[in-house]
Amino acid sequence: MTLTSLATAVVVGVALGVAGALGVAGALGVAGALAGRRVPFWLPPAVGVGAAVFASTIARIAADLPSGFSAAELGLQVVFAAGAVTVVVATADGRTTEKEGLR
Repeated sequence: MTLTSLATAVVVGVALGVAGALGVAGALGVAGALAGRRVPFWLPPAVGVGAAVFASTIARIAADLPSGFSAAELGLQVVFAAGAVTVVVATADGRTTEKEGLR
């Protein structure tokens, strides 16, 4: 993995993660089933960066890419990061459920 790949993965992951976190918080005007969920703000960007770095590694292993910027690698980073952030935002919720009578 090159330095360019790593830097691109971090930028893509943070950008999509922050957009996902803000979408959940309602700051982007997104209304729906995901609005109002309590997801820690750091979680979607962290997962986005991890998924983008993973995608970059997969792209480098699977193809003989040039040592620099690659549109195929960027596309794979965006797809992996967007998918991972979507899954985290849809499933993670900071609320705990309290069972009745088991206190």
